[in-house]
Amino acid sequence: MDLLSLDDFKNTKTDPQWTAFDYLLKAVEVDQQKAAKGRHGFNSSEHLRCNGGESVGKKRFIHNVIVNFNWGQKTQILRQNREEHGPKKRRTMELIPPCAPPLLPQRFRQRIEEMGGANLVFVIEKKLFYSDVNQQASRLSIPFSQVQSHAFLTESEALHLEGKNNTITALLLEPSMVKTEVNFNKWTMGKSSMYVIKTAWNTVVKNNGLKDTTVVRLWSFRANSTLCFALQKL
Repeated sequence: MDLLSLDDFKNTKTDPQWTAFDYLLKAVEVDQQKAAKGRHGFNSSEHLRCNGGESVGKKRFIHNVIVNFNWGQKTQILRQNREEHGPKKRRTMELIPPCAPPLLPQRFRQRIEEMGGANLVFVIEKKLFYSDVNQQASRLSIPFSQVQSHAFLTESEALHLEGKNNTITALLLEPSMVKTEVNFNKWTMGKSSMYVIKTAWNTVVKNNGLKDTTVVRLWSFRANSTLCFALQKL
């Protein structure tokens, strides 16, 4: 089976305004004329219909056009496509730099320094829900999905919290700058996990006017190796 060559197009008139599709249509016409003149023959199978009526001959013609158009013709078509539709935009991946942790207010920093605190870690920013201020629940939930860093726990503390009902005694520096002793533990419910601050939490809510929809930030630090937290009310 012969392919179309540049000689097949030597008597073909073209229009500078043609698009790539126009060139393809003209190539179809030339291919059909060449077949009709018997310059190369097709066996009966090459005229079989396929894929909903598209002939094998048409598929062959597309291959001919791709193979036998010389580089200048293809370059002209590509250039014309770029002029009509613009250059193809290369898909790029946008890299989003990690956000820097927020700054803890100076009054907290000063109080933490007075306590001999160090190793400040930003844990979470969250809007309080009704369950966080409900006296019956009496706890602050810290969902794992919102925790910025788990590095505030030592390896032994993290392992200890894996035990059922195990807690860690910690200090909480309230928005009012009052220090309160709380219990810190971990809850796992199905595939979800959260840290929880309990014990005296109702007092913290009352003394600092915390309500549902209040936005807070929780920070962690160490004072004489004791796990401590600072609660900032926004």
